[in-house]
Amino acid sequence: MKSSISVIIAAYNEERTLPSIIEIILAWGKAKEIIVIDDGSTDQTSRSVRQFVPRIHLIRHTQNSGKASAMADGIEKSSGDVLVFLDADTVGLTHKDLDRMIAPVVKGKADMVLGAARFWSAGKFEPFTTLTGQRVMYRKDVLPFTSDIRGIGYGVELFINKKFEHMRVVTVRLPHVFILGKLEKQSLPDALVSYIKEIRELLIQLITQYADEIGPHAKRIVKEVIRYSLRIIDIILS
Repeated sequence: MKSSISVIIAAYNEERTLPSIIEIILAWGKAKEIIVIDDGSTDQTSRSVRQFVPRIHLIRHTQNSGKASAMADGIEKSSGDVLVFLDADTVGLTHKDLDRMIAPVVKGKADMVLGAARFWSAGKFEPFTTLTGQRVMYRKDVLPFTSDIRGIGYGVELFINKKFEHMRVVTVRLPHVFILGKLEKQSLPDALVSYIKEIRELLIQLITQYADEIGPHAKRIVKEVIRYSLRIIDIILS
């Protein structure tokens, strides 16, 4: 039986890149549905893709609720067997990239695929590969914990990784796909605030997930370091 595919895109102020991504997916022709969640954008994100309705399902949040909540909405509204998650600030995506991403899951060789786009790296050190927003997985595997995802924010990829840590995870290289950095989309002050918020949410998710896996003494030290870091971030944000 052939698997049906739902593409889910959570977007916040991505009027610049989102329309071209949707055009690529529509031309690809293998998605049963495309779900776009405009997570309270303050720019023209929704207007920029309204031309594609009803070929896409557009969900609009009146307020920004965070990437994780937007993804959870997309999961719950989806009907495909296979879910393809794409970041709304992706550049250079092709039909070949989409085919390569879905292949391991559709062929039953993986439970989750991570699409490794070109981002920041130092040689073989690629710290953001496992945090990629380009992912493919079966809906049945992620649907049970959508309620847990809400509110996690930028820590959602870490959360999903933890849920799939004992499952078959495959990384697919996307050498010509780029993810726009915040400095390419926002003013310097706004970009710094966004980066700090992202770091804060990642730190919270890290301590939540791994606190029980280290010894008591080390745990106390890690908690204090993270608590101190979060306090500094809160001061900066205020």
